[in-house]
Amino acid sequence: MSKTKKDKKNNKIRYSSEYTMLSILEYLCINSLNGPISKYHVLTKVPGIKRQRQDRVSEIMNMLEENGLIESIKTSSESTFYHVTDKGICAYSKWVKDFLDFTRLTYRLGEHRENREEDGRYHNYLMLV
Repeated sequence: MSKTKKDKKNNKIRYSSEYTMLSILEYLCINSLNGPISKYHVLTKVPGIKRQRQDRVSEIMNMLEENGLIESIKTSSESTFYHVTDKGICAYSKWVKDFLDFTRLTYRLGEHRENREEDGRYHNYLMLV
């Protein structure tokens, strides 16, 4: 997953769609529990989203909704608000757990490597998780 890419037309650095998707889901997990969030709010308050094209953010939010991770609420004034679903909270929680497991494993492997280096018997190991 590439974190950024350069938009040659506007000379801006844009985050990947995967990063943007996770950022939106994370923001809604943290903030929409108190009440639904408007797309404008997402576009202006989520870190890194200001660099994204509005149509791209809309497409990503549609994908999140189609997969049942977020839900839209239409108001009588034709505004749309979003909140995270239970499925979205579970998906985000799993991502956080997997990320933390990976980080902890990496630290343990680093400690193991340092011990082997001290013994003068350093070997490279590749562990597929």
